[in-house]
Amino acid sequence: MIDFTELPIDGIKFEQLIRELLIRSGFEVHWTGVGPDGGRDLVVIERAEGSLAPFQRKWLVSCKHYAKSGKSVGLDDVKDINDACDAVGASGFLLACSTQPSSTVVRRFEEIEGRGKLVVRYWDSVEIEKRIAAPQTFALNHLFFPESSKGNPWQIYATQSPSFWAANYKEYFLYLSSRTAHTFPTLTDVEAIVRRLESIKLPEGTDWNRHFLRPRAVYFDNKHEQFSVFVDYLYPEKHEAKALGPAELNEVLKDGEGLYSDGGVMWYLTHWDIRYVPCMQISDHFHLDHKDYYQPFMDRYRIGFARDEFLSEML
Repeated sequence: MIDFTELPIDGIKFEQLIRELLIRSGFEVHWTGVGPDGGRDLVVIERAEGSLAPFQRKWLVSCKHYAKSGKSVGLDDVKDINDACDAVGASGFLLACSTQPSSTVVRRFEEIEGRGKLVVRYWDSVEIEKRIAAPQTFALNHLFFPESSKGNPWQIYATQSPSFWAANYKEYFLYLSSRTAHTFPTLTDVEAIVRRLESIKLPEGTDWNRHFLRPRAVYFDNKHEQFSVFVDYLYPEKHEAKALGPAELNEVLKDGEGLYSDGGVMWYLTHWDIRYVPCMQISDHFHLDHKDYYQPFMDRYRIGFARDEFLSEML
């Protein structure tokens, strides 16, 4: 269960949570700027495929974080909805709150929607928690609620293909596959793989110019007891701190060597597929686990073939 009091009282983290939740759910999201109450509203584009033609709706999203006090969102917190939506050309209004709207606010929403001009919805804390539990958004638990998530680092989902699973581990989303076994690789081994990645010291950067190593898939050849690990190295396109080169990465990852060793014998040889990905992190559309990092390579993730070269082949 999520404890929304983990988020700072100023509401900035809550706004960032809602933004990430919307982006990972497939919406186009932009900030509107600082509102009159000191918070920032979001403008969201919802696109859908109609029976005759595609259509879209623009939403104005207002975020209210009152979990520390536990109070409900009142009428004074959501006044001037019509004018605010008119100002950005929105035909929908969404209230996202870490507690719940008061009964008078719910009635006001029903009145506004009954006039036929706006679609009005709200996400309370229960709805937000339910939406975060989806596969594409589960990682937000660990990014924003580290204490609440300590006892639940894994969530695994079956796919339509045998021997292939989607998984969330901590803040990561990745695919797990096996050559012939009808079970995913041992999770303690996958955790060891992630720990090795996390042990690499990456160049430091600001909030918008950071370096990330993101695991995308782990393939286990259970016949020969070998791993193939697919990783994206995300780095800012223009930044004074250059990305670590293959040789620097291999000092830690040791491509083709055992995941484990007792000093004399090694086992579970591990091959590392590292793809360098320059990115514009200030973009509203950027997030670490965008679908474009997965969809073009699903066949590779499923059968363990390198997207281009394994790390040792790049040296």
